[in-house]
Amino acid sequence: MRGMPKEFKHDELEFARAVTFFDAIFAFAVTLLITTVDDFSPEAWSSWQALKDTNGPSLLAFAISFLVVVSFWRANHQTVTAFNALDSRLITMNCMVMFGIVLIPFATEAMGKLNDQPLPTAVYAVVISATYLMQSAVLFVADYRGMNGRKMTPLEIRWEVLESAALPVVFLGSIPVAYSIGPGSAQQCWIILAVLMPVLGNLHKKSMDKERARLSAVDRA
Repeated sequence: MRGMPKEFKHDELEFARAVTFFDAIFAFAVTLLITTVDDFSPEAWSSWQALKDTNGPSLLAFAISFLVVVSFWRANHQTVTAFNALDSRLITMNCMVMFGIVLIPFATEAMGKLNDQPLPTAVYAVVISATYLMQSAVLFVADYRGMNGRKMTPLEIRWEVLESAALPVVFLGSIPVAYSIGPGSAQQCWIILAVLMPVLGNLHKKSMDKERARLSAVDRA
């Protein structure tokens, strides 16, 4: 917009308004997820077994997506609020992240209601992977433009790249599984991330601790 400042400092009102806008989109997406579970026919609620058969896959997809969206929000909020400023490029890029977030309920409903077809699972994997990569890109661009609060070291950048690649590799790698074995097996592949991400996080921390110890030793020398 004409006359709009190109950069908003962390302590300025526009910075807070941008963060609030992003948080609101996450809240809306989480709320919208429950609307994907919508079989309220008498037959569906005639017994526990009927409820499980009719709404079970949708409830499972809802639970998965709830955890995914909340995890996205925590990472995005922590990343953006650590910036010392936001500019139009970063805001636009984070809006692209929001685009992916609001697509998640759409992909979730398809995955829950068409749980015997591979395409919904494949679409879900693509949406999650693309959104995750864009969220990582926001961090790298902010660091490059000097808005990340503290400039990342080359070692930190390598670890961030590695961790940024882990989730897309698992999700996109599950697509062939969905088509060759079945959507359920593909979704089970995602459980790998529950182990892989914490392991990478711990290795990242140990690597940085080792690097700081090395630099301290060099400084003392």
